[in-house]
Amino acid sequence: MSFLQKIINSKNIAVLLLSIGLLAGNSAYSPVYCAKAHTKKMSATGYIEAAKQSIKDKQYENAIEFCNHVLKKNPNSVEAYNQRGNAKYNLGKYKEAVEDYSKALELNPNRQNLYYNRALAKSHLKKYDEVISDYTKEIEINNTNKNAYLNRGTTEILLQKYDEAIYDLSKMIELDSKSELAYYNRGIAKRNTGDYKGAIEDYTKVIELNPDNIDAYNNRGVAQYYLNNYSKAIDDYTKVINSGKDLAKAYYNRGMANFGLKKYEQSVEDFTKAIEISSDNESAYFNRGLAQEILGNDSCAIDDYTKAIELNPDNDEYYYHRAYLYGKLNLNIKQALKDIENSIKLDNNDWEKYYTRAVIHNKLQHHIQAVDDLNLYLKNNPDNTEAIGLRSYIIKKMNNELKDKK
Repeated sequence: MSFLQKIINSKNIAVLLLSIGLLAGNSAYSPVYCAKAHTKKMSATGYIEAAKQSIKDKQYENAIEFCNHVLKKNPNSVEAYNQRGNAKYNLGKYKEAVEDYSKALELNPNRQNLYYNRALAKSHLKKYDEVISDYTKEIEINNTNKNAYLNRGTTEILLQKYDEAIYDLSKMIELDSKSELAYYNRGIAKRNTGDYKGAIEDYTKVIELNPDNIDAYNNRGVAQYYLNNYSKAIDDYTKVINSGKDLAKAYYNRGMANFGLKKYEQSVEDFTKAIEISSDNESAYFNRGLAQEILGNDSCAIDDYTKAIELNPDNDEYYYHRAYLYGKLNLNIKQALKDIENSIKLDNNDWEKYYTRAVIHNKLQHHIQAVDDLNLYLKNNPDNTEAIGLRSYIIKKMNNELKDKK
C-alpha cells in the first residue's frame, strides 16, 4: 500500500491589483499641501484635486481633511467620498473605505471605478462573495475594465470556483495578452480542474513574459509531475533550486519526481536536502522512508517513519508503513500491533490494513483475532488467494493446537 504524498504546489496566487481606480481629473497639483492652511482659499474642485495630489504624495491624512472640507459644504459630493475612501484604503482603514465608497454609490450607482474600489477594500476584509458581486457590477458598467476581470477571477480561485475563474482570466487575456498575472492565475485554476496540459501552457507563457518568475517554474513542474513527465518536472525544479528560492520545497518536489523515475538514491538525496533546510517537513521524512525501504535500508526507513509520526501523530499512513516494516522484519511486533491499530483508528476504510493486522496477530499467536481480520479482508477481496491461504493455515494451526491439548 505504498504511495507518495502529493508534491507541493505554490500557494501563491498572483496578488490582487491594489491600486485604487482614481477617477478622471485633468488638473495635476504638484505642490505638497497643508490641509489646514488652505481651508479657506480653494474651491471645491481645488480641494478635490488637492486630495488627489495628497494621495499621490502619500499624505493620506491631508487628503481626508480636504475631502472633509468639501463634504461639510456639499454632503452629496460623489468625488469627495471616493477620494476619502481612497485615502482611508491606503491607510489600511478598509471598513471605513467601504463606507465611503458605498455612500458614493448611493449618490451615483453608475459611476465607473466605485464598485471596483469597494471590491478592493472588501477583499482585505475577506468578504469574497461581496467582492465578486462588486466586480460584476463594475463590469456591467464598464466591460473593458480588464483589472476587474483579473481580480474577480483571482477571487474566484480563493472560493474554488475554478471554471468561473478561467472564464474571467481568459477575458483578461483577451484584453491584455501580456498579463503575466492572468496567465499565472489561470494556470492555478486549470491545475485545480485537472487540466494539467493547459496549466503547463499558461505557466510556459508566464515564463516567456518573465523568465525570473520562479513560482511559475515550480508550478509547471507540479503539472508535469501529474502528467508523469518526471524528467521535465525535474528540469523545472532544478531551475528553482538554481535560483536559490524556496529550496526546501524544490528539493522535496524534485525528490518526488526522482521517485517517480525510480531513481531512489537521488530521491533520498533530495529529501535529505529538504530536511536539512526544513527539519519539520514530515512528508520529506515519510517519502524518504519509502525510498529507503525500496533500497533495502530498512532501519533507516523505520527511523524516518518514526520521525514522521513524531511530527504528525494523526497520519494513518505513517503508522501503517512502520507497522508493515516491523512485521516484515519480525522486529518489535507488539509495537507493530499498536501502530496498525492506530492506523485503523485514524482511517478504517482501507482493507489492506486488516490484512496487515492479521499477519501481525498471527506472529503474536493471536489466532482468533487474525482470522477475524482475514474474514473482514476477504469480505471485500474474496479472490485473494494469499489471504485465503493464510486463513486456512491459521485455522489448521488452531485445530492442531486443540488436538495437542486433548
